[in-house]
This record gives sequence, C-alpha cells and structure tokens, in this order.
Amino acid sequence: MRLASKIFLGSALVILVLFGAGVWSLLAVKQLVTANQEIATRSVPALRLQGGLRESVRSLVRLETRALVLRDQSYAAAWTERVVQMAQGLEELGAYLETPEERRAHAETRDAFEAYRDHVMEERRLAASHRTEAALRIAEGPAWEAAQRVEASLTEMTAATEAALGRAQTRARALETRTWHAVAAGLVASLALGLGASAFLAFRMTRSLKHLSRATASLAAGTWAEPLAAEGRDEIGELARSFNRMAERLRELDRLKEEFFSQISHDLRNPLASIRLAAETLQDRARAAGDTKQARFAALIDASAGRMLGMVNQILDFTRLRAAVVALDRKPLDVLKTVTRAVEEMRPLADGKRVRVDVVAGPGDFTVLGEEGSLIRVVVNLLGNAVSFTAAGGSVTLHLAEAGDQLELRVEDTGVGIPPEALPWIFEPYRQAHGRRKGTGLGLAVVKGLVEAHGGTVGVQSELTKGTCFTVTLPKAGAAP
Repeated sequence: MRLASKIFLGSALVILVLFGAGVWSLLAVKQLVTANQEIATRSVPALRLQGGLRESVRSLVRLETRALVLRDQSYAAAWTERVVQMAQGLEELGAYLETPEERRAHAETRDAFEAYRDHVMEERRLAASHRTEAALRIAEGPAWEAAQRVEASLTEMTAATEAALGRAQTRARALETRTWHAVAAGLVASLALGLGASAFLAFRMTRSLKHLSRATASLAAGTWAEPLAAEGRDEIGELARSFNRMAERLRELDRLKEEFFSQISHDLRNPLASIRLAAETLQDRARAAGDTKQARFAALIDASAGRMLGMVNQILDFTRLRAAVVALDRKPLDVLKTVTRAVEEMRPLADGKRVRVDVVAGPGDFTVLGEEGSLIRVVVNLLGNAVSFTAAGGSVTLHLAEAGDQLELRVEDTGVGIPPEALPWIFEPYRQAHGRRKGTGLGLAVVKGLVEAHGGTVGVQSELTKGTCFTVTLPKAGAAP
C-alpha cells in the first residue's frame, strides 16, 4: 500500500470517528431539546392550569355560599361565569396530559366538577322555591363533598404531573451526561487514533530512513555488505529496493575497477622491471665510457621507472587489502627499530628538501606482533607525505609511546595542513586532499588497510598552515588484536 493511501486511511479513520461523535452529539442534542420542549410546553403549562383550577374551586365555593346566604344575584352571576371558565380550563388542561395517572385524575376531576355543578344548580332551584333549608343541606353536604373531590383530584393530578416532570428532568440530565460522555469519548478516540496512526507512520518511516541512512554511510565507507530489507510495497520499500540495486551496481563497478587495476598492474610490473634493469645497465656503460650526459638520462629513466613501479605495487597492495587476501607473517618485532629503519630510508628525501626529521621515543617496551615490511611501509608512506607537504626549513617528528596495552605512533609535521572538508575522506582510495599531485591517491588507503590488518587504528588531526598529525595505534605483543 502506498504511503499516500496509508496517510489517507489514517486521516479518514480519524475523520469518521469525529463525524460519528458529531452525529451522536446532534442526535443527543435533538433528544435533549425534545425533553426540554416537553418540560416547557407540557408540564409547566399543566402545573400552571392545575394551580389556577384549585384556586377556582375555592372561589366557586365562596361565591356559592354568598349567593345562597345573601341571595345576591351578582354572586350567582359571578359563580356561573367562573364555572364556565373552570370548564374551559379543564378542557384545555386535558391537552397537556399524557401519563395514565394524569388522565385518570383528570377524568375524576371532571366527574367531581360535574357533580358539584349539578348540586349547585339544585341548590338554586330549591332557593328559588323558597326552600332555603333544603338548599343549605345540599350546599353543606353533597355540594361541599363534590368540591372537595374536585380539589383532591386536582391535587392528585398535580402530583402525577410533577412526577412526570421529574422523570423528564431525569431523562434530560441523563441524556446530557451521555452526550458529554459520547463527545469526550469520540474526541479521546479520535485523538488516540490520530496519534496512533501518526506514530505508526512516523516510526515506520523513521526506522526505514534510519536503516537507509546507515546503509548509505556504510556504502560510502566501503563496508556495505548486506542488502536492505525491502518488505513494504510503498515508496519506502521501492526506495530500499532501488538502493539495493544501486549499491550492487556500485559494488560491481568497484570490483571491475579493482580487477582492471590489478590486471594492469600485473601486466606493468615485468616491463617496468625490465626497463629498470636496462637503465641500470646503460648507467654502468655510460659511467665506464665517461659519458655523463648519457649516464644522467639513464638515471632519469631508472628513477621514473622506479616511481612507476612503486605506484604499481601500491595498487596491487591496495587491491589485495580490499580483497582481504593479505597474509601477514607476524612475528615479535621492536617498533622503534622499525621506525628507525623507515626514517633512514626516507632520510635522503628529507635532506633533499631540507626538512628535519626527529624520532622521539619514551621509555617502555615497543614490541608488537607484526610484519616488519608492512609496518615499514606504513611509516614510509606517512613520513613521505609529511615531508612532501612540509616546506624547506620545516620539521617532521615521530613520537613513539606506550598507551596502556597499545603502542601509539604519532607523525607530526609543520606543513601546509589538510583542508577541513577533506578530512572525512582522507583515507579513501583514489582521493587526494590537495588536488592532483604525484601518486595514485592510495598511500593513506594502504596505510589504513595495513594498520587494521595488524588490529590497530589510524586517525588524523590537521589545521591549515599549521601542520598535520597522523596517529597510529597498534596492540602490544600479548594484547588481543
């Protein structure tokens, strides 16, 4: 799956969770609004009407009593008007009642009210016939009891409405709580999914890029061995597979290049040896004949052929080091003596450039297990570079000292130094820090290979115009290489 698809799916999942939480919230809000509307449009008006009807019942009883005792028609007219209003109120109240308890109490209230109205109408008929005592008996008996039943039914209806209101409020509170919980859960879930998806993608991409970075560094250092794992089918997997193909191609090209140089070097060694032999013969004949000019030309040919043979040998040595086929004949040897021999070998070059070469060795045992010829080549290469890049009147100092179970050899010069940008690749083959100069660019690569073949390390510190210091460490005899 492509990275774009993975990112889209992760984002879509988070959006779907948020959308679900939003839909749930809207539905919950709708239910909450419905519950509040029920409270506002049913329960509250019902309670208001019920309270008004209870007051109307008490007012009807007072008006009935005054109309009967005082025989005042204005009270009778007011009673009649109030009865009509109460009948309308009862009819209106019925539209707000929903629960069975409310409807049952409402029916009882209407029945009691009808009975009360019939009793009062009977009172009026008796009073109009001047049967006041009979009318009073009805007023104080059946009419009063009917009025009390109306008030009791209204009170029962109010209790039922208040209970329904309490249940509606409880549902609204529960719905509000569930809404908050759903919104919070949706936000937390979307946050967790978003962070999880981002962390997964970031971890996978970072891990793959880290592996690719390490492989690139090892390829640049020439130590790349195993191809990258390219499991995915996304862009990172394709990048890993492309890197593997590129690295394999580069390794093949490097192998072909080394084979080419090795073959060319082998083919050049014999002709160069023959040229040197012929040049030496010509020198001897020229000296015998007293021909100084011919002797000088023969010496020039011999020197050039010797330099070319040194380059060829360097290429061959580097090729063998890269192929790990160098067989060292390691024996106990004194590194101080080896360094002294190398210095004596390079003394003519140093004297010719008027560069002073000193060896400084502290007290201690400088014995290592190594091959003398290889270690001499290490010192000769480092010393040759130091002399070559040190101006006349400068100096080169070789310090030899013990460092625990290691021997440390430092080659310091007062030369031109190495540019900072060249230090990271100074030991790479075919690279020269000061542009194209004499040589193959393999001297330091051979030094590094020979030192590591002895179980040691080599490093460099340099500052432009102030000089360079190469440090070689080798395990002492008896220490683990």
